[in-house]
Amino acid sequence: MKNYLYKLIVVLLLTLNLFGCDKSQTKQTNNSALLIFMEYENNVEPYQTRLIVTPDFLRFDDGEGANDFVLFDRNKKKIFSINTEEQTVMSISEKQHDIKPPFELKLEDKRLPLGDDAPEIAGKEAKHFRFLANGEACYEVIAVEGLMPEVVTALKEFNRILASDSAMTFNTLPADMHNACEMSMDTFAVGRHLDKGFPIQEWSESGAGRHLVDYKEDYQPVAKLFEMPKDFQYYSVQDYREGKVSFE
Repeated sequence: MKNYLYKLIVVLLLTLNLFGCDKSQTKQTNNSALLIFMEYENNVEPYQTRLIVTPDFLRFDDGEGANDFVLFDRNKKKIFSINTEEQTVMSISEKQHDIKPPFELKLEDKRLPLGDDAPEIAGKEAKHFRFLANGEACYEVIAVEGLMPEVVTALKEFNRILASDSAMTFNTLPADMHNACEMSMDTFAVGRHLDKGFPIQEWSESGAGRHLVDYKEDYQPVAKLFEMPKDFQYYSVQDYREGKVSFE
């Protein structure tokens, strides 16, 4: 496994053209970034996704020309999911709650070796971590501390919204579905790996994962990418759960 991860780091470096280039010293004029990922799921062909990060927004989509997308308004602290075919926009807002896990979650992370000669990325060291909950391995990441800190901050904000929403439905889960890994990953410790730096690769024990294919800092996005459709049907995820939404 160590040999495989080392080779993967080298492939990523070649793809990203990062050898000998310290992007941490690159001057950014607008603090916006473009990131391209390769996503993996069981029984699904790998596919690319795009993330655009600005001081005001995050946009997740399938790439240039995508009609459907997820937009996170960082100022309003609100996530919007836009479905063009159905002409709908579902929103998720941050929710206050005092929900606690039904049993103690012992969260650990372990650093694993990449090899003494593992190359640096943008002048920074890549590190391999495994994250556990109650002794069970949940997922692993290869992270680079100090790489694209603005993106890491934005992803933490996004995950905080999702975690707060997940908490609102947690008590509806039957007790036999309370799994330490899933509880930590979905609700009580969402995105804890981001404390280790930017994840250039991440994967779960189920086999799902993704890795960074390319990125561009000081990206100049088109303002239209962050515009909301005007004539679509808008509703909140809570309205949907309570049966207040009808689709004609």
